[in-house]
Amino acid sequence: MADQQTLLSVGIDVGTTTTQVVFSRLGVANVARSTIIPRVEITDREVLYQSPIFITPLLDQETIDADSLYEMVRQEYLKANIQPHQVTTGAVIITGETAKKKNADAILSSLSGLAGDFIVSVAGPRLESMISGKGSGAAQYSRSHFATVSNVDIGGGSVNCAVFRSGNLLGSAAMNFGGRILLIDHTSGKLLHIAQPARYILQDLKLSLDVGDAPTLNELRRFCDRMAALMIELLEGGDSPLARQLYLTPPLTEAANDSVLMFSGGVGYYYYHPLTINTVSDVTAHDDVGPLFAESLLRNTALKAYTVVPPAETLRATVLGASTQTVSLSGSTIWAEREILPLKNIPVLHVSVSPTSTSASIAGSLSETIKRFDLNAAEDQYALALDLASALDYSVLTRIAEGCVEFSAILPEDKPLVLIIERDYAQVLGQTVKGLMLERPLLVLDQIGLQEGDFIDIGTPLMDGRVVPISVKTLVFYN
Repeated sequence: MADQQTLLSVGIDVGTTTTQVVFSRLGVANVARSTIIPRVEITDREVLYQSPIFITPLLDQETIDADSLYEMVRQEYLKANIQPHQVTTGAVIITGETAKKKNADAILSSLSGLAGDFIVSVAGPRLESMISGKGSGAAQYSRSHFATVSNVDIGGGSVNCAVFRSGNLLGSAAMNFGGRILLIDHTSGKLLHIAQPARYILQDLKLSLDVGDAPTLNELRRFCDRMAALMIELLEGGDSPLARQLYLTPPLTEAANDSVLMFSGGVGYYYYHPLTINTVSDVTAHDDVGPLFAESLLRNTALKAYTVVPPAETLRATVLGASTQTVSLSGSTIWAEREILPLKNIPVLHVSVSPTSTSASIAGSLSETIKRFDLNAAEDQYALALDLASALDYSVLTRIAEGCVEFSAILPEDKPLVLIIERDYAQVLGQTVKGLMLERPLLVLDQIGLQEGDFIDIGTPLMDGRVVPISVKTLVFYN
């Protein structure tokens, strides 16, 4: 590709509560020397158009209104004066409870048709935690301040926590509650909907409320105060009986009470921009309890022990688009089986491997990495990016191969194992792995550096198998 290029990108974030569309112009350039493998980075970004924040349309509590959502996004293209064919790249991310809706896959398919080479992902709770933590600026803050930062993204149906240290994700966790688990008619003050997590909380509080009732401000405050206490449990790895009913993931084991704290999401916005609340009508500006939940966080005494800083972004802690990099890899250093290619839109999972690791510990690390992305190890396709030391002897490479094979035992026999490494070990590692599991499809590529959260397309071998084209799509965050 040319040394410099401009891309038009779109990001579409479909959440439990809201949907947003952002168009941007990305300047990318090859920052590597001409004699080595290209390394493309974003050198400039300009937001061209930001949509209003829409309420995600639902036919009922289980079904996204696909037609209305598509039309909503199409209208934003018109308002931005952008034609779908002009968009070079982008990302469609479905998050929160919306990801569980019955027609989430159909939504992705419909929206991805509005542009070209999209990153398309249904984000589970841990992946959503990482995306929102990077999008809020928490990861970058932890890197620039050499600090531990916990980002808590509070949406309509879930609370997602990600902990970063020096830019690296330490861990994440999520609970099933948020600002819209109680829906309240702004005019009448009556309850329109009580989600199951809200019923658990009401039961814990011994509050008898049902659809059609008009809760008092005091009752709603008690409810939101309980959610604030649950947020502290999420942040600190708590495990109360109520918390156990609401966890979407295992509790945090990397919780750091001394970490810097950020809030993002809709409730996060109201934490930094609180409303004056004196009546139920003040609470229900959006027909939910989001603003009151933010007030409860501000009043929570346990939270006062933390250093809370504003994030770069609250409401739009999401992706803008994707950069694209194509790399030609030498056929002398790769292991590629033509019949499994091409592979498209494959998430990249980053795994650090120590030279002293046993094969069993390597297999365990690979399994834990899969969990971080909420992937089904046996069903979903993914690429494992192995971070290896600069100098490895054959015995260490053998242990790495044995660990990969041990991990692969959980996969169906026809599921390809895809390994990506930055250093020139692909051919010898591929030969060793293949010798231990002859039947499994295998792809091992090297000389390419990837980050966790990247997506890749792997094309068919060219030039008699000597070259494999790789498209690396990196999420770009609005902050």
